[in-house]
Amino acid sequence: MNKREAQAAETKKRLLRSASSLFMQKGYRATSMREINRSVDMADGLLYHYFPGGKKEIFLKVYEDSLSKVMNAFKEKRNIDDYAALPIVQMLETIYQDFSAVVTDNVDVIRTILREEEILDVIVKEDVLYTICGNTQWLTELLKVKCTKGEIREMDFECAASTILQLLYNRVMGIAFGFSDKNMSELRQRYFEHLAMLWKPDPVIKQ
Repeated sequence: MNKREAQAAETKKRLLRSASSLFMQKGYRATSMREINRSVDMADGLLYHYFPGGKKEIFLKVYEDSLSKVMNAFKEKRNIDDYAALPIVQMLETIYQDFSAVVTDNVDVIRTILREEEILDVIVKEDVLYTICGNTQWLTELLKVKCTKGEIREMDFECAASTILQLLYNRVMGIAFGFSDKNMSELRQRYFEHLAMLWKPDPVIKQ
């Protein structure tokens, strides 16, 4: 990359950082191209040199980069070996708390993605939410490990994983819209204990 290309790349990064901040503060509709230009001291019209699609292209790029950042944060939490070392109820609570922490750390990004109806249609939004929670594969594999260790019985592991991910999905929505779960800890504990009971290994019948 030559000096000119490096400068262009840095300018694009500055535009995206500034636009991201404005989108989070004001929303897509209330953010003008002129504001984005002014935020980086750029002449009107020059922005289109870097983003020919204008504001929409910038927003979609911000959305893509932000979602990637959130996903990387979740992936760092998905250490199957660490979770597998915990008792079932503690494992489920730890997963819940880890995911809640990532959502809380990135709540502005998630809110921005969720509220932009004119840019991201319902299908895309649902995809964002389920992507945030992750596909069921990692949790399916985790449950298989627990079964191999004799801690839970054979079952439809993918279906069981989906049950847990639905709870995480609901928590994403709760945090995004400012709902606290401080009064839900006891109920969640009972829920996890109930799942642990349902998942108990089948008793061995002695001959």
